[in-house]
Amino acid sequence: MKKHIARLISLAALCCIYVSATAQAETGFPVRPIRLVVPASAGGEPDILARLVARQMSVDLRQPIVVENKVGASGLIGVASVANARADGYTIGIVYQAALALSPHLIAKRLFDPLADIAPIGLISVSGNALMVPKNSPITSYADLIARAKSSPGKLSFGSWGEGSAGHISGEVMNKAAGVNILHIPYKGSSESVMAMLGGEIDAVFGGWGLASTQVKAGKVRVLAVTSPQRSPMFPSVPTFRELGIQFGLNSWYGLVAPAGVPPDAMRRLEESLRRAVNGPEIAERLQSMGMLPQTSTPAELRDRIRSDYDTWGKKIAETGIQVH
Repeated sequence: MKKHIARLISLAALCCIYVSATAQAETGFPVRPIRLVVPASAGGEPDILARLVARQMSVDLRQPIVVENKVGASGLIGVASVANARADGYTIGIVYQAALALSPHLIAKRLFDPLADIAPIGLISVSGNALMVPKNSPITSYADLIARAKSSPGKLSFGSWGEGSAGHISGEVMNKAAGVNILHIPYKGSSESVMAMLGGEIDAVFGGWGLASTQVKAGKVRVLAVTSPQRSPMFPSVPTFRELGIQFGLNSWYGLVAPAGVPPDAMRRLEESLRRAVNGPEIAERLQSMGMLPQTSTPAELRDRIRSDYDTWGKKIAETGIQVH
């Protein structure tokens, strides 16, 4: 009888442990909607990617992911809202290279520390920028562009998607390395700068691979160089800056981040969900159609990339003498 009672007690204890573990699993992260901050306006590239990722991750996490656009200060306002949010995993943000590695160098008032206040979750994609001219331009190569710039100082111009953008800095790096003065003209976006170039307002443009590829296929532009460390799979015959003697090369990228201090279990859940989303066919196909290569990473790998790019952009900005505002 005593043995029977002991067995019942043991069985009851096991049941309690199972119920407790089940309840804990059911109340584990996440148990409510997650906010995904986009440091750019609705309809742009970061917004499109954020909504793609949110849709896939919300299914995986079984919780809604609400996208919130917060614009201003070249993306720094939105990223700062993530950095300063409660570190519980329920506020995350999509970020791009410039917002963490470039723009912080150009703003005198520091809104956050990109190396200390942000917890990387993982990469989403990588791509690069391209230097292009109209297809009917007399400029047929990078060497031709530089030769014309030297023969007519201050006469040529290039456009980018804004003052202090990666395209702007890349152009100034090119100017300094080649010893020329091709005037920078900022526009509200890459598409606007390309339209201005095709309309004859400027001579060249720095823009993303996806935009350049679309215009190449339409027979409207010619790509002279790419800013990535390796040649672009979209333009395999086009040289990199490094091949042209300019010691500078960075890939553009998108990633997901959270405030520093989020509990490890929540970070691990977010990383796993992001990895599954990016490796899924829907996001992979859409990224490729936008001129990006799907790429995942560990949080540590993304942190190393942020640190390296932050140091590289800081040095190049200092070398070009671009003013901090």
